[in-house]
Amino acid sequence: MTRSRIDVSRLIRIAALACTLAAGVLVYAAYAPVVETLQARIDDGRNELRSDDLAINAATALRGERARLARRYASLLAQNSQAVFVRELATTVHRHRVALVATNVSQETSTATDTTSIPFSRTHMTIDLRGTYRTLLATIADLSTGSEIVEVREPSMHREGTEIAATVPVIIYEPLRAAAPPGAREGSGR
Repeated sequence: MTRSRIDVSRLIRIAALACTLAAGVLVYAAYAPVVETLQARIDDGRNELRSDDLAINAATALRGERARLARRYASLLAQNSQAVFVRELATTVHRHRVALVATNVSQETSTATDTTSIPFSRTHMTIDLRGTYRTLLATIADLSTGSEIVEVREPSMHREGTEIAATVPVIIYEPLRAAAPPGAREGSGR
């Protein structure tokens, strides 16, 4: 029988290759979950950046819409004397720390004309307020001088516990608007 010679250098290379493959498999097995976690975080970061880009684009569009609505609101508010007065009323009672208890509104169209011969409607409003005597007088004084479209009549006051309750009659004047021509779009804001 012949004995074949064992190539030791070849066996060492095979063993080194096997050890290298085994080490690679062990390193992959050990770090695969970490790599997958990092990849998931990268994907989440990309998705967040995409959503932030969408939010930034939406915010820009919303700022434009907000400005358009603010202009339209200001225009409509200027056209409605009742809304102007109610806004002034809210600001005034808040500034003087007076409680606005109730309001009662009734509209009356008048054929009477003012000095410029423009027919107007009168909205009668009764405002019930509650506060100290000093704050009520300051509030009524501010309402009297706040707007040219408002006539504040003499209030009636009575004591309720530690506070004073006041009923203030108000008349809001508003010029009558001519009827809109057919096909006109009302309130388009543009």
